[in-house]
Amino acid sequence: MIFTAPEFAVFGLAFFALWFGLRRVYDGRLRRPLLLAASYAFYGSWNAKFLLLIVGSTALDFWVGRAIEASDDPRRRRRLLQISLAGNLGSLGFFKYFGFFASSVSSGLNALGLEVGVPTLEVILPVGISFYTFQTLSYTIDVYRRDLPAARSFVDFALYVSFFPQLVAGPIERASHLLPQMRHMNGRPDWSGLGLIALGAFKKAAIADNLAAIVDVAYTAPGEAYAPALWISTWAFAFQIYCDFSGYSDMAVGLARLLGLDLVQNFRSPYASAGPSEFWRRWHISLSTWLRDYLYIPLGGNRGGPWATQRNLALTMLLGGLWHGAAWNYVLWGAWQGLLLAAFRPPFWRRLSTALDARIGRVTVLWLRRILFFQLVCLGWALFRAASLADCAVIWSKLLSPAVFSEVDLVWRGLLGSGEGLYVVGMGVVCLVLWWVQNLWPTDPGSLVARVWRGPVALRAAFVAGLIYAAAVLAPETPPPFLYFQF
Repeated sequence: MIFTAPEFAVFGLAFFALWFGLRRVYDGRLRRPLLLAASYAFYGSWNAKFLLLIVGSTALDFWVGRAIEASDDPRRRRRLLQISLAGNLGSLGFFKYFGFFASSVSSGLNALGLEVGVPTLEVILPVGISFYTFQTLSYTIDVYRRDLPAARSFVDFALYVSFFPQLVAGPIERASHLLPQMRHMNGRPDWSGLGLIALGAFKKAAIADNLAAIVDVAYTAPGEAYAPALWISTWAFAFQIYCDFSGYSDMAVGLARLLGLDLVQNFRSPYASAGPSEFWRRWHISLSTWLRDYLYIPLGGNRGGPWATQRNLALTMLLGGLWHGAAWNYVLWGAWQGLLLAAFRPPFWRRLSTALDARIGRVTVLWLRRILFFQLVCLGWALFRAASLADCAVIWSKLLSPAVFSEVDLVWRGLLGSGEGLYVVGMGVVCLVLWWVQNLWPTDPGSLVARVWRGPVALRAAFVAGLIYAAAVLAPETPPPFLYFQF
């Protein structure tokens, strides 16, 4: 059940009818059980068997959190934390990575001429397991650090873990931010959430799902694609994954606002970034800050000298890449991101930028840096989108080949002759407009909706209705699921 599907519209209407209907019943005390039941029903719509997994994870960390808080024995507290880490990372490792590591070991042994049978299993990946596992882990670690008191109510904690708007694709919420809201849920809706839901639906259905067709043209068989066509598909994927993932986040934040709750912003115009550090302050913010606080800093952060810093960055981004999926192309993507972070750290780049600012102007240099860094990001997205390790090599060899320039005419004439050129150019214009609009307010992704909501009611209604209508009309017949559902 995805947010843009008709089934979710029925689910949402039924839920909100009950939610607002219970406002005065027992002072709204039935709202928490209703929200928890709706969250479990939403998650169970994919596979009801995995409800046992999320309930088990919730019960484990609720008990561990209470036990850690009650103990003053450092050794017992450490053992309890290890139980939480083993339970959560063990289930994540089994469901998400067992097949990947088993097949990798088997392939490695076969390459060495050793015919050793390594057991493999076809394991179904529970939707959203990477997101809620990191969420519950942050809770137990914070309680262990005494940065957060343990939850007193199992219902409140279960709501924090399974809150359906952000359950399957984030943002990854910290208990310190969301859990107090679960305890003091007042239910006063912020109707600007409707604007975010409409904007997110438009990004997903009208832009991301249509860009998927352009991406598939070259990435289905990259060995047969012209180099310029691969660049077009790679640029298309950059905006597909942005509109798909930020569209989900917009809808999640919007749904939460209708419930009177506040979720963290997950995106701040990432393609306006002029370097990798800035990019990770703008892209998938809830994950990048999680990796910083619970992995990079415990590894040593930037303490210990430049080589230790580079090592910690590399390990953090490698594990961040592996978090996205059990495949080597995600590991390569994480390695590329780590390499960019390391390469852009030396002060040489700051001195060069300052010198260029003085020669050709700060604004010009800023836009040149943005355009250049966007191409580097796209090279990473090519690894991310590739279907296999072999495809990664083929795609990069073509993207970086001089044939990019010699084959432009062939691709352009092919587009004009096939009747698909107008479609590709039209989606390209949409992406450029989107890039320009997001750069108007690069630090405030909610500015567009906020500005609309300061206007009259008629403007708000037209904004929501127009975006929903456009999403419904422009959506393909068989829309793909959200990209991050597979993670």
